[in-house]
Amino acid sequence: MINYWLHRISYHAEVSYPLLENNRILTIGFSDFATHQFIDDILKGDTWQERWKVLENMFDEIWGIRPRTRHNLWRFIEGFKKGDKIIVPSWGTFSIYELVSEKPKPITDLMINELEDWNGKILTKKNGFIYSGDNQIDLGFYWEVKPIAEKISREQYADASLTARMKIRVTNALISDLKNNIETAINSYKNNKPINLYSEIMDKIRTQVLNSVVSKLNPDKFEKLVKYYFERIGANSVYIPAKNENGKEGDADIVATFEPIKTIIYVQVKFHALETETNEWAVQQIKEYKNNKEVMDDGYTKIGWVITSANNFSDESLRIAQEEGIHLIDGKRFAEMIIDAGLSDLNNHSL
Repeated sequence: MINYWLHRISYHAEVSYPLLENNRILTIGFSDFATHQFIDDILKGDTWQERWKVLENMFDEIWGIRPRTRHNLWRFIEGFKKGDKIIVPSWGTFSIYELVSEKPKPITDLMINELEDWNGKILTKKNGFIYSGDNQIDLGFYWEVKPIAEKISREQYADASLTARMKIRVTNALISDLKNNIETAINSYKNNKPINLYSEIMDKIRTQVLNSVVSKLNPDKFEKLVKYYFERIGANSVYIPAKNENGKEGDADIVATFEPIKTIIYVQVKFHALETETNEWAVQQIKEYKNNKEVMDDGYTKIGWVITSANNFSDESLRIAQEEGIHLIDGKRFAEMIIDAGLSDLNNHSL
């Protein structure tokens, strides 16, 4: 049976994207575990419980802890199978690949002589691992893939269900329940027949919403609108940190906690004119704030966002965000998010 998976390039994107787009290699981290023995020991178990126990024991032995991120590696090693289709979201687009190797391989097997990151910097291999200068790139495993459709517009070809699923923040997930949605997107893209109704309606509504936001609100009220958004989508706790928070490095304007998935989102909020672009300062601030909080071993996954009312981010913002795993949301995208979340009780929030 062919399964459908979401796999997000969330780690060392500056290397992972070129490997995927130029060399047809889909990667994940965990280089500490990158051996054939690790893969073989997991896959040889007769039941999934036996295979899972092997992975648990290896994390105990090598790291001494069992982080939640081990589930991402488990799906990549044990879940993915030859012939499965993998949806890889990117900025405003998504691509679909088919797994073609018999099983995953450790990065030490990678036989590519000329490796470059997306800035054109030459990478090397030492002892089987990828290096940028003297720094090892933490990529541990890969699948060989072939493209089915690449850089498909989310707005034009992903329906509401597929769009919503691509917003989940985990690295990978089984999404076979969306098989029909995905195949429809593939066929529509190949036949150049976009899903027009949603995109046309959203184009008109989001423009009106964004214009109202910029013309009617101020920076403080825009922060409250962002806070309202997180409350609407089910955050258990949303607050605006004190500006003089003790020992704070960087800055966050909103902190939203989702208890069921043990995730905290730190947000920099920028109220800028539509025609301007938000520069890298906001990305640096939220990066430093998130990194400072990640020192705490509290069992929560920490994610950094920058939300702006402007239509664009600077090129440097985009570069840093990709390298650091910061999620950037411009004014148009945030207007869509507010519309999707609903406006029924907005009048109760003094906006």
